Amino acid sequence: MSDPQLDDLSRDVDEAVRRRARLVQDVLSLGPAHAAREHGVTRQTAAKWAQQYRTGGTAALSRPARQRRTTEQLRHAALTAPLWMPTTKWSTRSIADALGVSQSFVARAWEAMRSGTTFGDELTAATTGRRPAVLGVLVTRQYAVLACQLTPVSRREDPAPPARADPVVHRSLRTVLVADLVRPELPATAAADPRPFWDEVLNAADPDATLMALASDEAPLPAEVSVREVCRDVGEWLSLFPLLLDWGPLLSPASALQLESDLRAWARTPRRAFTWVRPTTRADRNRGPATRTAVRHLGPERALADEIVATIRQGIAEGRIAGGDRVTERSLAGRLRTTRAQVRTAVRLLERDGLLTITTGHAAVVPVLTTNDVVETYAARRALGALVIRGAVRWSPQERQSVAEALDALERCAASGDVHRTGEADIAFQNALAEASGLVRIAPMVEVLADHLRMFIAVMGLDYAYPIDAILRDDRAIFEAIDSGDGEVAVERWRVKMDDAATYMLKQLSATRSAPRSPKGSTG
Repeated sequence: MSDPQLDDLSRDVDEAVRRRARLVQDVLSLGPAHAAREHGVTRQTAAKWAQQYRTGGTAALSRPARQRRTTEQLRHAALTAPLWMPTTKWSTRSIADALGVSQSFVARAWEAMRSGTTFGDELTAATTGRRPAVLGVLVTRQYAVLACQLTPVSRREDPAPPARADPVVHRSLRTVLVADLVRPELPATAAADPRPFWDEVLNAADPDATLMALASDEAPLPAEVSVREVCRDVGEWLSLFPLLLDWGPLLSPASALQLESDLRAWARTPRRAFTWVRPTTRADRNRGPATRTAVRHLGPERALADEIVATIRQGIAEGRIAGGDRVTERSLAGRLRTTRAQVRTAVRLLERDGLLTITTGHAAVVPVLTTNDVVETYAARRALGALVIRGAVRWSPQERQSVAEALDALERCAASGDVHRTGEADIAFQNALAEASGLVRIAPMVEVLADHLRMFIAVMGLDYAYPIDAILRDDRAIFEAIDSGDGEVAVERWRVKMDDAATYMLKQLSATRSAPRSPKGSTG
């Protein structure tokens, strides 16, 4: 079973603690040899940390209180805060509180992102008379690249300076630049072929635009890139921030939100290179990866809502919360280091999704699982899944690869024998199928229903342990049928999978109801 405290450590503000936790997670699921290769350490190091975790728990992975973080470590944490803070509604005050430093320390750490350089002057000259726009972002272990296009400005256009960037775009651009600071966390084996990224960038560019690449270090760039600028050091890379803001609206707010959300998700467990290409509205491209999940993940409120769900599930796993318990806004705001007003907005999203019920007194109630909940949820997944599979039969090579990687991850979890991690990998496989379908409205619905299943399983606790071999058998059969173009066979296998899962969950629900439960009160 997955350790919630270990999951917490994998998102700790301390980089060393994050690395240890992620290494141990991979040792437990992949074995020490494979985990060592993934993280670029020796097998002995991987085995050592896993053994310390087994004997001392998560406390053995944390930095001892007597070992205070250095000023440089705190500065690094302050700079990368946009990636690891619990919500995107961060401020210098909330970052300072999370790190235990002063606001002025955070402001000084960000000073590198306020000062101009001669490098910025050169870029200003290169872009004069042309309107910049972001096309894509690539972050590998060796370098980060911001791909842009420069469109000629007509003489008849208003010569007034461009408007300042929208606050959402402002925040997204900061997140892009600080992503360069976490690329050393990528495994040494995470080599990336940049050509598919550049193919997408070239496809998204306007026909009359000039391509420009800004790189944090030496990077292979295609011949089509006319303007090439490579930073000499990390300070020069971070100093691009005020220049990017001066260039005006480089991204639409919707694209900026999606980019920020994707970067934050990647930074939690950076296992491979990060790629993102600006969504396009052309009819023959509207199934691109950047547009598929926009409905589900758009906006900081949704990101906070996802964090709240994870927090409640962890409380259930630890025995502090159960179905029917009240969870106050104050307790959630304190745990997630955000405001009660922001929590209130996110909780309303969860109420709309049916995951929580809002009551008087600024509290939310975790729903009590019923037979109708299970029947309705699986009926919806059965129907929506059939639509998803029929859409996935037409998947592109990139979409197929994404689903294949999800299936590979499932097989690794299955080999470990961990029931709960395998269940999570099964849901991830189903979500990957939904994304590969290109159904931009259906895919987010499937993800919301996946959150319902997670909540159901959390409430059941150890009573829920769906057979691993059945999960693996069904998902392999579905993938193989889609891959061969036989959508109807795949749909039938999906229906059988859903019916079997619903039957199992109903049986476990009946058993759970018969077990005694001690009363619990409101948390917080």
